[in-house]
Amino acid sequence: MASTRRALVIGTGTGGLASAAFLAKDGFDVLALDAGAEIGGYLAPFSQDGFVFDQGLHYVGACRPGQLVHELFQSLGVDAGELFRELDPDGFDLYRFPDLDVQVCRPLAAYRERLTALFPEETKGLRHFFGLLDGAARMHDALARGILGRPVLTDLVALTGVPALLQWSQRPLRELIEQSTSDERLRAVLAGQSGAWALPPSRVVGLAALLYMAHFSDGAFFPRGGGGGLRDALVHAAEAKGAQFRTRALVERIETERGRVTGVVLAGGERIEADIVVSAVDPTITLGRLVSASDLPTSLRRKAAVIEPSMATFQIWLGMRRDLRTYGLGAQNVWLYPSYDVEEGFSARFTGKLPPRPMLFLSPTSIKDPSGALAPEGSSSLVVLTYVPHARFRKWQSLPEAERGPAYAAYRDEIAQWMLKELDARYPGLVGDVVVQAYGTPLTAADQTRATAGAPFGPAMTLSQWGPKGFRTRTPVTGLYLAGSGVFGGGVAPCLLSGLAASFMAKLAPK
Repeated sequence: MASTRRALVIGTGTGGLASAAFLAKDGFDVLALDAGAEIGGYLAPFSQDGFVFDQGLHYVGACRPGQLVHELFQSLGVDAGELFRELDPDGFDLYRFPDLDVQVCRPLAAYRERLTALFPEETKGLRHFFGLLDGAARMHDALARGILGRPVLTDLVALTGVPALLQWSQRPLRELIEQSTSDERLRAVLAGQSGAWALPPSRVVGLAALLYMAHFSDGAFFPRGGGGGLRDALVHAAEAKGAQFRTRALVERIETERGRVTGVVLAGGERIEADIVVSAVDPTITLGRLVSASDLPTSLRRKAAVIEPSMATFQIWLGMRRDLRTYGLGAQNVWLYPSYDVEEGFSARFTGKLPPRPMLFLSPTSIKDPSGALAPEGSSSLVVLTYVPHARFRKWQSLPEAERGPAYAAYRDEIAQWMLKELDARYPGLVGDVVVQAYGTPLTAADQTRATAGAPFGPAMTLSQWGPKGFRTRTPVTGLYLAGSGVFGGGVAPCLLSGLAASFMAKLAPK
């Protein structure tokens, strides 16, 4: 492997940072480019008045020794045991419905027992659902060991459940839930993590949802220092192997010659030559704008043009001079559903209208990382999130933030008050002693990360877009590879894997 081979990485979110680190580890001369002023994409935090806020990271699974995320970081020379802190093992997720609270615990067997105690008449259906979920967990672990080159004989056991699981690669999660129980409340509980993949149960691929849930089958973790801590660990790992980074470097075009990548051209005309280019931005941008149409099959161009993005978010970042643990929050995520109709919380995505009451997600980041890095002593940082239709903000998207005017500010404030009213109804008195109150709309996400339609999870994991119908690491252009949430899905682990896959493919590329 010649160390003189130049690799360029476009975008420095989790997938781009992982690509840079693995490519540098494999001996490439790496330069990672980001169009923004700061490295990290959704991992890049912002700070105000001593409070530090995450834009997109809430928890990570498979962080124990021998598990996927732990081993990926270890392979890069990062002490994963030091980086990650476990969330509450008895309830890393709390689902709060109108008259029912359910804490998601580890391991899967304990969570199944908890639900069986709550719903004793649904034992058979829970056995069916958790049988598939347990099979997905075994498949997840077997795939992880295979990817890491450490398969074991017992992985063959996971293969016995493949036929039963594979049918759910063609069927939505809602069908599995309805097949398992007719109890309205239990159906809502089994769909409680839907916000994590930003789709209602009727739209998300069943197997994709099962694998996501399985990723947290042995608990959930949060990085010390939040998203910024995770970003810094990846940056340091890449730089330790010689990788370099440039900000304010907007790639305008990926150049090719005879079907092979030759470099990129930046806004302003600067050309940077390369043997390998890994694009870790949305595939619709890479394949729809950066690569010449003549270099791609018509079918792939059409696919990139019609991809449905994941749902956009509206976030409220709160910094408060109070300890939220005294108000009932802990080292966990909280999902607040206004009813047992989980579908309703996502209806805005498809109707363009907001529901009467929002589904809310709470992330008390300063409790998840009690080191003091995210909030001053005696204070707390809190992220409050809901999903909104990007279409409601489209008329302002072409304008710079400073020029969006009072109508945009008024609509932004209206949604924030709608969310805070619901939060106060569910957690009376939680918000107070406020020092920082900032908002992030779908346009904020697009401004800061250039996410298509402000979507934080890349292409939606629907039946027509996930798995074999999704995008691949390899492209028809020799030397051009994809990484990021558009390859294996959103979240830390899929994006880390996308970087590993891009590096692996780059090593195999003809010189």
